[in-house]
Formats: sequence, structure tokens, C-alpha cells
Amino acid sequence: MRKVIVDTDTGVDDALALLLLAADPDVEILAAVSVFGNTTGERAADNARYVLDTAGRQDVPVYRGSDAPLKAELRLNPGIHGEDGFGNTGLRPQISVPTEPDGVQVILDLVREHEGEIDYIALGPQTNLARAIEIEPDLLQKLRSTTIVGTLGPALYGDTEPWADRRFRVSRDPNVSFDIDAAEIVASRPGDVTWCGPYVTRQAMVPEQFFLDIAESTGHAPAELITKISADYAGFYTRSYPQPDGHRTMGINDSLAVASLLRPDLVAGAVQRPLQTFEDPQTGDRYLAGVHPVKGETRPVHRVVFDMDFDGVLELIGETLRRPLPWR
Repeated sequence: MRKVIVDTDTGVDDALALLLLAADPDVEILAAVSVFGNTTGERAADNARYVLDTAGRQDVPVYRGSDAPLKAELRLNPGIHGEDGFGNTGLRPQISVPTEPDGVQVILDLVREHEGEIDYIALGPQTNLARAIEIEPDLLQKLRSTTIVGTLGPALYGDTEPWADRRFRVSRDPNVSFDIDAAEIVASRPGDVTWCGPYVTRQAMVPEQFFLDIAESTGHAPAELITKISADYAGFYTRSYPQPDGHRTMGINDSLAVASLLRPDLVAGAVQRPLQTFEDPQTGDRYLAGVHPVKGETRPVHRVVFDMDFDGVLELIGETLRRPLPWR
């Protein structure tokens, strides 16, 4: 049984990723911990609770994590996921997630209890993870693995502007840029760490009809939830990444990271790289990218994913959403 902590700023693609974890019989979700990003930290916690309840996973505890970056000004993503992170549908759990206990303390307690056994997956800004590392500096080495949705991917040799790749023309790497200070703390620590950012996730645009067909043919609550909350989300992606056939499309960013954890065979390409910070002089935003090691390299080397078996990921998603409840 794989033990997982999921750290989430629960928006639309986070909800789908959570469902993949909730449905897997070989995964024990020890905790879901919220973070700001796609919406407020408070709403991200309630959204995670709503997703898990929809999947019949009331057994999975949800905790409030970080509501703001370590140092930077708070930024959110309402134009993509809606003010509530759920496409402005207003869906809420019957009981909101309480402010206590603190999610970061829960993370530390769980890692101490299950040292070397936990797979940590961060779907939003890395603030919770960085706060935990500040208390427990060797935290990443006490985890079985860490998977993060973030980084611009592997930079070309000598590249000084990795954010200029056309895949980033709409939004670059908000999970990192929303709290670059936290991301730099994580990037500076050794451990079994995988970064799966927009360089690879933006390669996979999925027709909205894929989800509509599953929901219509099955009537299953998890599939219906995804179609309810993704109408505005698909609108954003369709405007931003117009398709030749004019069909509506949407991103599945966080599901690719979860798939890389649950099904390592679906990772088609990855490199081991130290991470370096780059700053866009026009916006002042800072980003991380994997760079070629220099002679006498002392920075930790992490895994950076740059390609996946996207058909295999879609098969995993389809199998999950077609699976009848109960999942436990």
C-alpha cells in the first residue's frame, strides 16, 4: 500500500488528480493539505473535502495549510479556475474544514511516524513543503519520494530565457512563481524529487467532450463533478490554445504528475538536473528550470520530466472515472 500526502490548491485539474488518487486501491491517502493558488487556502481545503466526499472517501482527512506565500504578495488564479476554484459553481462541503490542526504540523507528524514510507505530491505552490523543511531540514530525505507540479522543465544548454518557450505564452509556472522563495528552498534540498511542470503538462490538451461522454454514459458522481466545475476552465483553455477543429479543450496538468507517481512506466522522458532560478526582466517573475550541471556541481540533482505517454494517462483517467462507486 502506497502512503501519500497530497498538497493541493484544489482547482479543476487538482480535483481530477485527487480522484485518481482516491480511486487507486493501492493508495492510502494519509492527508490532503490545502495551499493557496488556484483559489484561497480556505476554499482549497473545502474543495478537497468536497471532491473526496463525492468519491465516497470521507475517511481521508483534510487539513488547512498555507494561506499566503512565505514572503511575496499573495496572488491567485481566479481567471482560470474561478473565484472559488470550482468554476464559480458554488459547490461546498456540508461542513467546512477547520483551521486547526495546522496542516504543516500534520505533515511533520506523519513523516516522523512513517519515515521513508510517504510519497508526497504537491499540486500547488510549495509553501507547505518549504515551511516543513524550515523546521525539519532533511525532510525530503525522510520521504519515500516527492513529486511537484512545477518548473519550466529542462532548459537548453546556455539558455538564459527558458520562460520564452511558446508553451508558456499564456501562463508560465504559477505554482513556482506564486511562491518562488518556497520553491527555491525545496530545490536546494537533496532527496528523491520529481518536478513535472508546464513544459510537459501543456503538451496534453484533452477535449472537453472526453469528460462529457464519460459522465453521460456512466452517471457516476466523480465524472459528473468534473464536467460541472470545468465549463469555465475549458473556456479558458479553448481561448488560450485554440484547436484546429474548433472543439473545446482543457488541461489536465496535475493528473500528469499523479500519473507519473502511480504509473512510472508512463514517464517517457526525464533528466536529472540541478535547478536554477531565472528572472523575467519585463515582469520581475522568477522561475525554476533544470540546467546542465557545471564542473564541480554542488547543487542537489532532481528529476525533471519532459515527456509522457499521454494516451496512457488518458486511459488511466478514463478507467478511473468509469469505475463505479464505492472506491473503498
